[in-house]
Amino acid sequence: MTETLAATSSEEDVFRVILHPALEALGAEAGTVLLLETGQLRAVATAGQEDVVSLWQDGPLSMNTPTADVINRQSPLFFGHSDELLADYPALEKRTGGRATVANAVLPMVLEGRALGVVVLDFLQAHDFLEVERRFLRVLCGQCAVALGRIRQLQEQEQLVLERTVALSAFAALTEAVGSETDLRVLARQAVEVLQSYLPELRVVYGELEQGRWEARVVSDNVTLEAATAARSGYAFGTPTLLQAVQARNCTFIDGFDAVEAGFSHAAVHGAVAFYPYFQAGQPSSVLVVGTQQTRRWTDADRAMISAVGRSLGLAMERAETSRRLRERSSELAARTRALEGFSSITRTLTPGSDPYPLIRQAEELVLSMLPEGYAHYYELTGGRWVGRVQTGDMRSAALQALVKRGFEFERAQSLFIPWTTRQPLYQNEYVRRGEQDNDTHLVAHFQSVASLPVLMNAQPVGIMVFVLFTPRKWSRTDKAVMETTVRSLGLTLERTEYARQKEAQSLAVLEARSRAEQAVLEAERQRSQAETMTHLAHHDALTGLPNRAGLIARLTEAISACTPFALFYLDLDGFKAVNDTLGHHAGDALLIQITSVLRREVMLTDGHEQVLARIGGDEFTVMVGGVLDEDRSAALALGMCSALDQPFQVAGQTVFVTASTGIAVFPGDGQTPEDLLKNADLAMYQVKRESKNGWRHYRPGMNEEARTRLQLASGLRGALGRDEFQVHYQPQVDLESGEVRCLEALLRWFPAGGEVVSPAQFIPAAEASGLIISIGQWVLDTACAQLAVWRKDGFPGLRIAVNVSPVQFARPDFVEVVQVALDRAGLEAGALELELTERGVLADLPGVLEQFRALRRLGVQIALDDFGAGEAHLGRLLHLPFDVLKLDRNLIVTLDEQPEAQRFMSALQVFASSLDLELVAEGIETPAQLEAVRTLGCHRAQGYLLGRPVAVWPSPDEE
Repeated sequence: MTETLAATSSEEDVFRVILHPALEALGAEAGTVLLLETGQLRAVATAGQEDVVSLWQDGPLSMNTPTADVINRQSPLFFGHSDELLADYPALEKRTGGRATVANAVLPMVLEGRALGVVVLDFLQAHDFLEVERRFLRVLCGQCAVALGRIRQLQEQEQLVLERTVALSAFAALTEAVGSETDLRVLARQAVEVLQSYLPELRVVYGELEQGRWEARVVSDNVTLEAATAARSGYAFGTPTLLQAVQARNCTFIDGFDAVEAGFSHAAVHGAVAFYPYFQAGQPSSVLVVGTQQTRRWTDADRAMISAVGRSLGLAMERAETSRRLRERSSELAARTRALEGFSSITRTLTPGSDPYPLIRQAEELVLSMLPEGYAHYYELTGGRWVGRVQTGDMRSAALQALVKRGFEFERAQSLFIPWTTRQPLYQNEYVRRGEQDNDTHLVAHFQSVASLPVLMNAQPVGIMVFVLFTPRKWSRTDKAVMETTVRSLGLTLERTEYARQKEAQSLAVLEARSRAEQAVLEAERQRSQAETMTHLAHHDALTGLPNRAGLIARLTEAISACTPFALFYLDLDGFKAVNDTLGHHAGDALLIQITSVLRREVMLTDGHEQVLARIGGDEFTVMVGGVLDEDRSAALALGMCSALDQPFQVAGQTVFVTASTGIAVFPGDGQTPEDLLKNADLAMYQVKRESKNGWRHYRPGMNEEARTRLQLASGLRGALGRDEFQVHYQPQVDLESGEVRCLEALLRWFPAGGEVVSPAQFIPAAEASGLIISIGQWVLDTACAQLAVWRKDGFPGLRIAVNVSPVQFARPDFVEVVQVALDRAGLEAGALELELTERGVLADLPGVLEQFRALRRLGVQIALDDFGAGEAHLGRLLHLPFDVLKLDRNLIVTLDEQPEAQRFMSALQVFASSLDLELVAEGIETPAQLEAVRTLGCHRAQGYLLGRPVAVWPSPDEE
């Protein structure tokens, strides 16, 4: 009994194992198992005589009762006679109104100090409980508790695995988005979804630090409106828990957290909370807050998941910030270049001794052309006063214009004084109104942003150039680069003009030539380095360093131009997606690097004029081997590559296996351009994918036509159901004993409008590949059930219908519900329907279909294994799947006339089927001899052209 309990898989099995032996061993008339759940006793199993009246009832656990005492004391009670029971518990007589039982035993089921429930045995006669009986019952209940604990632990583990799988899938989507998404709020929303898929009760807020306050930017939907409003309004930077996380510079986890007490107004009480801070340039910038509404502590798994999501979000922020800096730097360089080019064109007409003010005006115009509406003014210091020399643009104030014309005292005009004395630009995003010119505030009310830059000659200021904008603007690095480059160039130009006035014109020419030469050399070097970098990145894969598609096409083009024959191998990894989905993209990248090393070693061993290994897609590689024209040689090379990959790979602490489907195209026979060769090798590769995987095929011209045919077939299927192009034909199955039609198999036929009839062997795979088989299969099921209902009303009450089911349909979680709806709509009982599944489709994933089988069996639907013997015969697996019918493929039937050993096999198969209570149905009966043979061998039903072809209308008018 202990071994049997250890093998149980459900609580019902445990109760069945213990109750009946206990009743038999002690001679009890009835037994009950009651489980304790949240203070309630619930009867979950009974055994024995149904007319025995027991006092043990479902409901709340009442004190001063045998069950309550047994559970609280965790020790059994034995009452040899009802007098003993009523003596200890007199209230029971009043509560039950009398008892039919005379003796009772009440035993607790205890696991690790916790009572799970009780087992009650009832006797109709007085019973003297011997010590051996008491010890037997104690051991039995103890084993029962252990078995229940093991089953519940397994159920909890399964639920945990399911929850973690959902969370890992969402985390994989977040990890993938980190590599491409630049909008931090979109990434934050995905982070919220990941955390809630891991633990739905979590409430998540992503906030950014804005002007000393943490203001929420993304709030999970389960946060209350009042709390969300408060979060968006923001919390002070110095809020203790937030400040603690910032100072720790790491994720901070707090158990037993009270949000209101911690300074978070309007927030509900949290059981636990985590703060993950983020930094930019060493300063706090944003925070991810994760909290739970239940009183709980963070587990190690919680901490690991929150930390992982937080790190991924942090990586995205770093990448976005890096991208922003690169864009700014690029924009700055481009602006500097434009400024230099513009100023260079301005200074070409400047001659020594000429008036510098037109040059200054052109410099002002150049800068203003790159800024919003405003004006520029160039000031010089003369006699201790600032005097305006050059103005570009309108000040929008005549009074201000007059004030500027009069000039300002040196120290009163701070916007001019500060850059003059510091030799550094002064940028004011918001203009500070101070100085003599600001005495009348209304004169400068339209000033929004101001930039003041000193013009230096030989490191000494000679003037101040001021740019005033009438609209607010935060001066960017690009703005500053344009202005500083222009002003610096202006200063250098003024230096050169001054120098030219003092020196010979020849010296100036030498200086300019040297300057231009140095700039040209630097620019040429920069462009060369940039071109080399861009060329390499454009032609190589960043992960593996291999040539990418562009690099491969370049090499193929060179080989084609040189008329060098070569073979092109197109490899697509089998099973790589499963590694990515289960272990994550980092593991997938690690696996790709290992595969690259394996293929590189294999290619280096290849004896050819030239070898090129390239990665042209996520899990797609190509190999070009020069000097190969012979198919045997290329097949040998493909075998070597497949064999090299036939090894275990260690990824993320796991051992994984992958194979490759390979297509081969040869130049010049299979294409004259790189694109044609890649396309044809790809077609050959997909031929391998469809057939078996882990192999290779040479390109054949007919593959193009097959691909077009498949495309046309898939296109036609999409509207076929709506155009009423499908019909269901019915083929009878005859009872070999009575000769009557017991069942009809529903067979789908496609009659395209304006075209020829398409074989199911052609369009069924296409429908499965496109997913259309779901709607088509449901239509067939509904149509067949409705037709059976009509036949039964017309005088065939015992008739059944058999419907073929695609593995794609069968794998869907709602399939059982679809079957139930079809039966209910037609008004049929479940036993009227027989579902046929192919051997390959069902046995390919035994654990995945077992629960689906059980659900259909509970419903009452008959299940048949179709085409048995057409592929590999998994007789052992049939022991685990509850089939009702075994349909023998016509290939087995044909051999009955040709091979004597076939009859011996069929006889053995009949014994096997009989032992499993399987009904045998013979398919493909075309001759009387075959019919007699399957009847002799014990088949129950037969089907074939001899007995009736598939027809749209059954029975035919002649048969009626």
